[in-house]
Amino acid sequence: MNIYDIAAKSGVSIATVSRVLNNADNVKAATRQRVLQVMQEEGFTPNKFARGLSLGSMRMVGILCSNIRDPFYANAVGYVEDFLRQNDLNAVLRCTGPAVEDKQKALDYLVHQKMDAIILVGSSSIEETDNSHIAQAAAQVPVIIINGYVDLPGVYCVTCDERAAIAELTGLLFRRNRQRVLLLHGPMTQSCRQKIAGYTDAHKTAGMPLVESRIVESERQLEQINACVKHLLVTGVSFDAIVGTEDVLAVGAQKALQRIGLTMPVVGFNNSHLAQCSSPELTSVDNELEKLCNTALQTLVDLLDKKEVTPHITIPARLVERESFRFN
Repeated sequence: MNIYDIAAKSGVSIATVSRVLNNADNVKAATRQRVLQVMQEEGFTPNKFARGLSLGSMRMVGILCSNIRDPFYANAVGYVEDFLRQNDLNAVLRCTGPAVEDKQKALDYLVHQKMDAIILVGSSSIEETDNSHIAQAAAQVPVIIINGYVDLPGVYCVTCDERAAIAELTGLLFRRNRQRVLLLHGPMTQSCRQKIAGYTDAHKTAGMPLVESRIVESERQLEQINACVKHLLVTGVSFDAIVGTEDVLAVGAQKALQRIGLTMPVVGFNNSHLAQCSSPELTSVDNELEKLCNTALQTLVDLLDKKEVTPHITIPARLVERESFRFN
């Protein structure tokens, strides 16, 4: 039973039910009593999210991500959409690709469609220098970013501490006598830059020399990853462990090593389904995506309930060790 059902059974509009929920004055006493009676008969308890919405609300939340085909983004959108559906809200999804102009257009569209809030998924929604498009949107509607950070009024961020996670992982490899760790990364997003910073931190902490040739960007398709690893070996780049900033990079690197007949520890990031589908099963850093999404959604509830909200919440990652974490 939701407010649509309550409205239908009471013979009133959804807007009238919203006015009753918000204890507004402009509802006739008899109408209010009828709606309240239906709620009582049906055992309906309105959630805080519904009460927090304004009377003129379109009951819509915009979701913006760069690439819905990416497992991280797809799972995040799934968590968010499930929550919104359970709370009788509509989701409007816009996938932008990497171009800032397209991100600007998508944000403008969501703002003009009178969203109650906008959720940005992933750090790829953030530019390294100019985020005026986010600032403009946040001036009109609350903006929440899942695993991305920008310091702007009206923007609320929930991030995984990926820098600390990579620093801890790289340090662990050093302590297990792996001195030449290769960092294989994808596109240079904010998340990627944080992971590279963590890798650099670990070298400084351990007093190890940072070899730039061991920080390598690769395309995310398996054949391109295979070609990248082979090229590194042919050109004399020496490494005894591989850290991929995403699971797909680590899985591709692991397959490349298998084809060549080499064995070394390989670790991914995100703890996606790829980690358990690979052979051997991939050790991966879990960035706690479900917790990130739940925290972001609780932030949304608190904002609409007029509560004080922390603008930036950080969640620690955890290492999930599997078969690929071998030390021969």
